[in-house]
Amino acid sequence: MAEQVRPGRTALAHLLWWFLFAQGGVLAAVLLPVHILFQGILGPLGVVKVVTPDNTAILGNPIVKLYLLVLIAVPFFHFAHRLRYLLVDFGVPAARSVPAQVVFYGGAILVTLVTIYVLLTTAPISFG
Repeated sequence: MAEQVRPGRTALAHLLWWFLFAQGGVLAAVLLPVHILFQGILGPLGVVKVVTPDNTAILGNPIVKLYLLVLIAVPFFHFAHRLRYLLVDFGVPAARSVPAQVVFYGGAILVTLVTIYVLLTTAPISFG
């Protein structure tokens, strides 16, 4: 069941989590399989040129860093939202509580922060 927004309570936070859920679902359904196909299957077969451990200079490109951030972080928000509402649908009363929201969405935020840290420390940003 969907959580009811009480009158007088701002729905902005609710909107944010649903937006990240929707975007994460789209990325998980479309972008992840394509990325896995190219980087994980076609690249090792030699059909397309992909990033290898010897060729990591591409990781300095800010667009590549942004792509990897979105590819990694946004599906985690989808997972957090889906898991929380799965527990709500199973009738777990604690899943509606604020601590549950902190655990689920906080975990997704933590993954995002760790991803940003790794991307910023892996290769220096270069525009050339």
